[in-house]
Amino acid sequence: MDPFVVKNQLKMDKNYWSKVEPKVKEIARKAENFQDWEPGETLDYAITIASYLVSKDLRTNQIRKILEMVRNVELKVKTGRDEDIRDDVARIRLLLAYTVGKSQKNTREALEHLYMVLEPILKKMSEDNNFAVNNFGKFFDFLQAIVAYHRFLGGKEK
Repeated sequence: MDPFVVKNQLKMDKNYWSKVEPKVKEIARKAENFQDWEPGETLDYAITIASYLVSKDLRTNQIRKILEMVRNVELKVKTGRDEDIRDDVARIRLLLAYTVGKSQKNTREALEHLYMVLEPILKKMSEDNNFAVNNFGKFFDFLQAIVAYHRFLGGKEK
């Protein structure tokens, strides 16, 4: 998926979200097998999700706390302090649900779709610490790619 093409489509089509929403739902269905995604597939999914979030006017600051919490857990895993990160993953799940719940009507749908994609991955991690430790880096990279492409595609900060 070419992000420059996506960026141009976002500029030209105000209803771009309606074209990409079914793809986001498909990604959510595939999220349970997140660990099997190939790197190119993961990147395409991140671009697709980011384009949907931009088309729905979601601001980066609305998911920044989640990214910060995920970054802290990733640091814990990288430095070997990962004896059990299931509690950390549970807190991320709570924060994600809270973020969706407190969102305004105009951005709630975008956040709900992001939740639909991330929740199955986080749920699996909260149930199996080995899975969490082995796949948390990939999850962090995926979320970071969503935020990066959100900015690249024209997503606003605040």
